Amino acid sequence: MLNSAAMSDETFRKPCEPWVTPGGIECHTADMTVAVAADVKLKSVQSRLAEFDQWIPIDGNPDDPIGTLGERNSSGPLRLGYGAWRDLLLGCQFRIATGERITAGGRTMKNVAGYDLTKFMVGQRGIFGRVETIVTRTYLRPVGAIAARFEPSDKWIGKVIATPLRPRWAVMTSQALWCGWLDDAITLNFYEGLIAAAGPLEFFRRSLEEDIEHRAKLWSHGEEYFRASVPPARIEQFVKLAEVTEWSADAAFGIVIGPLVTTDTDRITLAARTTGGNCTLFRGDSQPIWDSSPEERRIISQLSDAFSRKDRAEELGILQA
Repeated sequence: MLNSAAMSDETFRKPCEPWVTPGGIECHTADMTVAVAADVKLKSVQSRLAEFDQWIPIDGNPDDPIGTLGERNSSGPLRLGYGAWRDLLLGCQFRIATGERITAGGRTMKNVAGYDLTKFMVGQRGIFGRVETIVTRTYLRPVGAIAARFEPSDKWIGKVIATPLRPRWAVMTSQALWCGWLDDAITLNFYEGLIAAAGPLEFFRRSLEEDIEHRAKLWSHGEEYFRASVPPARIEQFVKLAEVTEWSADAAFGIVIGPLVTTDTDRITLAARTTGGNCTLFRGDSQPIWDSSPEERRIISQLSDAFSRKDRAEELGILQA
């Protein structure tokens, strides 16, 4: 708790009030933004926004709290069409180790210039602070989707990514390249003609819910998995060198994930380095194992200490010594 000594110290700002209370959702439909408490599940946010024909285009377990998804950077294949967490997030409130609530960004598209701590909180898994509230952009909710299956190759994506046929998401496996388009009915009708001319193995219309479910199955590999980031044109080379049989790849960005069914994680890490990328290993709720250099680890440690400020907090009486 903050005491009077801390309140009077000019190096600390006055405690800021939370944007929303725990469990709260505050929709700003005209601005197409939403403020959400970190403990609210993704499916609850989507259900509330659906009342206004809006949604958050984020991949992730619908039963997970939205704050957890942001801290873990759950961005998946939808980043091709809508951007990742760092593109959607406008503001957040989080608590650091001293107990202080920090406000970064805001509730509108335009904010005061300064250090962008909002994006800094994406993917940090509680190392620098615990997210309490987020503010994110929303989009018009698609009325439906089209899915198309092609031969498993990353070359097709390279040809269409700068054309009107650019999909909203693309996932490649050892069996197929799946692409999806989400939009209103008129736009989906337009896409159908272009997709048919592109020569897919099959394509079909479906609901938004069916698209979300299918994409989740393609992109899920359990609680223990690897995540490699390599140049998109070297996905197949990475898979061959890593000797993995179960995998899914974001064909546009070169992100490859798969289950850790082998104990030879060194081979997977080496394959990522050889193909010009890096790899991170995830084992349940424990902190991920980054393939980072000693210099990178030192920087992360220094940043974590800076956010904690435990020495200064004890001096001011914010924490019990």
